[in-house]
Amino acid sequence: MGIVLGLIVFVLLPAALSWGICSGMRVLSPASSRRRRVAIAAACAGFLPILVPLLSVLDVEFPEGLIAIVAILLAGALMALLVGLPVAIRATRRDFPA
Repeated sequence: MGIVLGLIVFVLLPAALSWGICSGMRVLSPASSRRRRVAIAAACAGFLPILVPLLSVLDVEFPEGLIAIVAILLAGALMALLVGLPVAIRATRRDFPA
């Protein structure tokens, strides 16, 4: 069960967020460039799912808390690069004017 939950949180949720944000920005902000939409969607897809764990770790003492914060932010950056970026690029491949 833990593997399924990890797969959902670390792969499916960022992919869905990235796809949705890219598609929504294409409709709501058609003047924005493809590069800007991809960057914003990938960053949001990587860092929104780790927001709750990050907020819970902010309560820990200094040395252990700092290590945990860096580890969580690194996991978010990896999610953004490995999952959010390819999905955002794929979502904007055939852009059309809204």
